[in-house]
Amino acid sequence: MSRVARFHADRTNQKLYFARLSCQQAEQTEHVQQAQAHREAAVFHLNGAVLAFLQELVRYYRLNDSNPTLKSIEELMAAKGQISPEVAILEQLSKSGFIAELKRAYRLCQYTPEPSAPEPEQETSSNLIIKVTQSPQAWLPDTKILREWHRDLTQLIDGFRNEMVEF
Repeated sequence: MSRVARFHADRTNQKLYFARLSCQQAEQTEHVQQAQAHREAAVFHLNGAVLAFLQELVRYYRLNDSNPTLKSIEELMAAKGQISPEVAILEQLSKSGFIAELKRAYRLCQYTPEPSAPEPEQETSSNLIIKVTQSPQAWLPDTKILREWHRDLTQLIDGFRNEMVEF
């Protein structure tokens, strides 16, 4: 039995594949709202890949956690007198790395971003003209960034999997 099958990595791989497909579809469509839908789908699938990988870690370390988080895995490992190097790296990236940016994008996909307050132009004599320069999708990462996150996450997960050994 392969390591991937043994630790239930198929869902993580599937989420990474769906994210890649969503990026491709966003690049191929010219309709603005369809492109936004595909980019948001990529964000959802990338976030889902992170969560699926946490489930892989729970299974690998034989922990009992049906809804794992970095904190819960760390606490369960500490109770067993162990540490997870994967969790330490993921925590760091969640604070100031591409995973932090991914989580921010995910939150913004969940809730309507605060609109910027339009201000009257100073050049006009009437001050009645309002100039709005921010597009409604400015908060959503473009496909180039999404592809970078996909590549970084895939490399990170593959690296973790290569280092996982029986203990």
